[in-house]
Amino acid sequence: MITEGQQLEMFLTAKQEQMIERYVKNNQMDFERAKNDAEQKNKFLTENGFVEGIHFKNTFKFEKNVTETTILGGRWYDVEEFEAEVTITQFQGGVFLLHDVVELEDGERKIVKKDTYFSITRDNKIECSTIVGSYRAVKPSTLLSKINDMFSAAKEQLGSLIVKDLNFNLAISQLKHEFPTAVSVEKRNEWIRTNNFKNSYTKDVIVVMFENGSYIQYDLDYKGEKRIFKIYDAEEIKMTSEQKVERLVKRIG
Repeated sequence: MITEGQQLEMFLTAKQEQMIERYVKNNQMDFERAKNDAEQKNKFLTENGFVEGIHFKNTFKFEKNVTETTILGGRWYDVEEFEAEVTITQFQGGVFLLHDVVELEDGERKIVKKDTYFSITRDNKIECSTIVGSYRAVKPSTLLSKINDMFSAAKEQLGSLIVKDLNFNLAISQLKHEFPTAVSVEKRNEWIRTNNFKNSYTKDVIVVMFENGSYIQYDLDYKGEKRIFKIYDAEEIKMTSEQKVERLVKRIG
């Protein structure tokens, strides 16, 4: 009995067969390159004091002799697009450095490990812009120190952010009591535009919003004390200069 795969092979042209051979050959070359890269990096990091699971992770895995159907040829080749069964080595992953950052997960701040690409230079240095901050290659010991420093910085940042969150939650509770008619009292990240765009920044504020569109923004100092950051009076914006003068005269009259 002739299988579907055998039936396909019976009708392949010479050019199609060449393309399949080239595809399989390129896959093997890519696999060997990825495998050697993972082995080299794993060995290099381990020999220089990096600990797997703490400073780096190795996710490289492969499976040989996997048969799959793929599409080859097409408009950029001298062969019309066709479908073929190929037997190749499937592989994925690699070796990546780990560094610690603070993230918000399910409403809770925590330290998580992020992976990042790196390369080893000919003079046995490591290039990793994510951790170093530039494309300058550094000694393994220097990079290891930077990873450890990032962990310490993440712990300090986590503690600071937890206190900040508590301060904001307390301030929001106080403002809800102070402004019972407000339609919302919530924390927002406000974009602060300056004359120089490069110096513009974002800032956490509490926005007390009222039904007519007016709002008051508060920010907190490092002690958690509230202070008014911005006031927007929707009614005043609509007033003419004459109406503003009239209102002022009434207030001081």
